[in-house]
Amino acid sequence: MRDLYPGLAKTSWRLGVIVWEGEFQPTDVSEEYRIRISYRLRKAPRVYVLEPELSRNRKGEKIPHRYGDGSLCLYYPEYGEWSPKMFIAETIVPWAALWLYHYEVWHATDQWLGGGIEHSGPKPAEASEVLQ
Repeated sequence: MRDLYPGLAKTSWRLGVIVWEGEFQPTDVSEEYRIRISYRLRKAPRVYVLEPELSRNRKGEKIPHRYGDGSLCLYYPEYGEWSPKMFIAETIVPWAALWLYHYEVWHATDQWLGGGIEHSGPKPAEASEVLQ
């Protein structure tokens, strides 16, 4: 992770969960975000935007594609788009960058152009097992 994303160099282990935290800029013209990625073996990684606080768009619409705990919805788990055999630095981090890019476009246009399946309701069961 540190080699590909030096801004996410702050790493900690606690109760079987690895956490990367740091500064992250999805594109050269994007805002800089402070994010946290939490991962427990064989569970879904969780990505949280710590700063700046994510906000509704100009129409007051809720932020799309987030779970109830505020983590980003980066892929559809039932489609098997991510598995524990994949490297987080090569999948989850680029997907988080793409999500943030679409978030910024959504703020500029009031349209979510990132596709995906809209959902609502509680966070996935494994999210409660990962430290925030």
